Amino acid sequence: MAKKSETRGNNVSNKLKKEMAERMFIEEGMTAKAIAATLDVSEQTLSRWRKGYEIDGEKSWDDRRAEFVTSPHKIREVLMRELKTVAEGGISTIDADSLAKINKVLETVSDKINPQVIFSVFKEFDNWMADQEPQTAVLFTQWHKQFLLYKINQAS
Repeated sequence: MAKKSETRGNNVSNKLKKEMAERMFIEEGMTAKAIAATLDVSEQTLSRWRKGYEIDGEKSWDDRRAEFVTSPHKIREVLMRELKTVAEGGISTIDADSLAKINKVLETVSDKINPQVIFSVFKEFDNWMADQEPQTAVLFTQWHKQFLLYKINQAS
């Protein structure tokens, strides 16, 4: 009987490690080697997790990382760095006027909230919530993931 509860405990632990590894890889841009060392899992396990489950329609972490890098949150970071460069007397390397026009067209075309925008807001909320009540933040993260999947399926 003790073995069964140990196995269940390991499954929960592995699930939490997988969720954390996923976030570290996609959002933080950490390497598999660094994640393996941090979470005490093998690189082989991370490689398996990274591939996703095509049967379930789950995208690979690499594909999701590429999408994340182009999220509004990341674009805002790039623009803020550019603003700082210009404010310090540097030369702009981004055509901000063109970006503003493209953004306006995207907003006009889209009558729904983009799942990437929802993700960015959830990420900011989750970070804030983790500072307030870490245990509750974990619960919210699970619901946020389910809602994002729902919105992505709606958009398809």
